[in-house]
Amino acid sequence: MGKVLQVMVYLIVVLSAASLFFANALFQKRELLKDRNATLVDGFINVARTIESKDAEEATAPEIAKDISEVSDREIANPEKQNLLEDYPMKLETANLPTINLNSQDKRDQLAALYALDGEGKPRLDADGNKVKIGPGTMAELIGQVLERAKNQQVVLNKTRGELAKMRERVAENVEEMNKIKVAQRADKRDITAKKGQIETLTSEKEALDAKVVQLTKEKKELNAELADQKDQVEKLNEEKVALQEQLENSQKALAEMKEKFKGHGQQRASGTTVAQEGAVASISAGLKGSVISANDNLKFCIVELSPDCMTELLGEERDRPLPQLDMNVRRTGRSSAAGEFVTRIKLRQSVPGKNFVIADILNDWQQVPVEKGDVVFF
Repeated sequence: MGKVLQVMVYLIVVLSAASLFFANALFQKRELLKDRNATLVDGFINVARTIESKDAEEATAPEIAKDISEVSDREIANPEKQNLLEDYPMKLETANLPTINLNSQDKRDQLAALYALDGEGKPRLDADGNKVKIGPGTMAELIGQVLERAKNQQVVLNKTRGELAKMRERVAENVEEMNKIKVAQRADKRDITAKKGQIETLTSEKEALDAKVVQLTKEKKELNAELADQKDQVEKLNEEKVALQEQLENSQKALAEMKEKFKGHGQQRASGTTVAQEGAVASISAGLKGSVISANDNLKFCIVELSPDCMTELLGEERDRPLPQLDMNVRRTGRSSAAGEFVTRIKLRQSVPGKNFVIADILNDWQQVPVEKGDVVFF
């Protein structure tokens, strides 16, 4: 019996030594697996940071309208245009999108959770009795999410490469078209240079002709000025002639009327008594007599304001004589026409008592232009 116990003790000691050896070896493996798992988790978190957490939002590309109408000397008010970015996915240019962040304690714990746990914190089993490794709260869930985002980002990357190829083709087409336009522009510039030389020659000739025109125009103006002065002098002489003729006719008419009226009244004149003819004026001097203060061309009358001296000549010192029905002339200072400053003739009709105002008829046969306020009255 003692020998059996001794053998069993030796056997237990040997098994204990073997267990200690294996425990030490497993502990070293545990540390290796722990460090390797931590390294893998940190590496996975860093890789997740390079993957965008969501896609860029849709955006509208700006319109770049290219003129596609023909290049010619014909002016085109509304050229035909084509939008180069009509089908361009603008969202591909969206930068600095948020990335996946798994660097939190709960995410790290989930990366360490290989199995899905039930409500009691124990691994869930599937229908075959195997532990479930997928689903919420497991490492596989986070790995699947990161993998899905990586696939989407790869799709965006490939699409971007395709758009870059399309854009390169468009740039090549535009460069080719621009090169053709430059060839045509160089030919146009040669023509323009030749035309400029012709223009300079014609400009010099034109300047010489313009100088001659200026000289001739100056001479013409001088001749016109001399002709106008001669016409003005002729008009003034004609006006003076007309005025003198009218004055002579009026004087002759007044003299005839006076002779007729005073025929047989020699005894009264001998006794020193004189009878004045109604409307007659002993004498009236030539010159400016007043101005027009109002005129009505439709009714052919005007109101003139005569000078006090003229009113005295017409009505006498006491202004008790009747107003003579005299014709006077009207002119406008500064008026330039075939008749010079002459406007018309007026006939005095009625004076305003106590005022220097006289109502006169506008003689239509003499009128050159409508009478206006400010026109000068002269005799």
